[in-house]
Amino acid sequence: MRRHLRRLQRLRDDKPLPGCLHAIAEALRPAYELSTRRDSTDPTEAMAKTQVELIADDLRTNQDLAPLASQGNLAVVSAYYHLHTGQVEILNGAPA
Repeated sequence: MRRHLRRLQRLRDDKPLPGCLHAIAEALRPAYELSTRRDSTDPTEAMAKTQVELIADDLRTNQDLAPLASQGNLAVVSAYYHLHTGQVEILNGAPA
């Protein structure tokens, strides 16, 4: 856990990360920046949920998927799986 917190601090401080973690961190940076604006007791969970929502938004606007979604033939649903409970939390996009 402490190593994880040190890496988060390095990301916050914009310091280089070891190995290929830098490329992963850069890919997650938009989710990190958005999630820091949320009021959350668990920053890792907030960032994971934000990343899932961003990916779902990208899929909804994909040139091949958007027509299917707008016609109601496809639903792009973002969800978060809670390891400690086994429950799935639907974040957005669930069909009505």
